[in-house]
Amino acid sequence: MGKALIISVNMGYGHQRTADNLKDLGEIINANDYQGIPRRDREIWESTRKFYEFISNFERTPLIGNIAFLIFDFFQKILSFYPKRIYSRPSFTLNQIYFLFKKGWGENLIENCKLQNEKLPLICTFFTPAFMAEFFGYQGEIFCVVCDADIARPWAPLNPRKSKIKYFAPNQRVVERLKLYGVREESIFLTGYPLPKELIGSEKMEILKENLRYRILN
Repeated sequence: MGKALIISVNMGYGHQRTADNLKDLGEIINANDYQGIPRRDREIWESTRKFYEFISNFERTPLIGNIAFLIFDFFQKILSFYPKRIYSRPSFTLNQIYFLFKKGWGENLIENCKLQNEKLPLICTFFTPAFMAEFFGYQGEIFCVVCDADIARPWAPLNPRKSKIKYFAPNQRVVERLKLYGVREESIFLTGYPLPKELIGSEKMEILKENLRYRILN
C-alpha cells in the first residue's frame, strides 16, 4: 500500500510536475479529471480553466484587453511584502471557492479518497483540493505543497488559525507569506521544492552532487 494519496490538477504542468516527483509515496489523483468525477464538478473545473485562458488571450486585444486583465489580476494579485501586515482576511476569490464547496463541489473527490484509506495522508500540490479535504471532513493528515516562489492570499484557507492543513514551503519567502496570511507557524515546514529521486540519488545525494559539480564547472 502507498504511504499517501497525491492530489494534483492537470491545469498546466506546475502542479503535475510536483506530483510526479512524489509518485513513490502513493497514487496520484487529478482532482479535475479522475474516474467517476461528477459532471458538475468537471464543469466547474473546466469553466475556471477556460476563463483564465480567455482572459490571458484577451489581454492581447488593444486597450480593452489590458483593462480586462488588470481587473482580473486585481482579485488574484500578490500584495506587497513590505510593510509586513497580517492579511488573514479572506479574499473575494477564496470566498467564491468556499461558496462552491457548500454547493457540493469536491465532495465526491474526498469521499473517494476516504474509501481508499482515510488514514493515509493527503498531499496536495494545489490549494483547492486541500481545502476540499478539510471542508468535507477528511480524517487523515492534509498537506499542501507550494509550487511557487511567492503566493497570494487564496493559498491559505478561510480560517487559517483553525485549519489542520500543513504546508511544505519551497523557500523562506513563502514561509513568511503563510504566516502573514494567518497560518500557524507549527503548520509550516521549510522543505524546498521536491525533486525526483533520479536527480538526487540516495540519502547521500550522490547524483545531485555530481550534477552540481558539472554545473559549477560549466
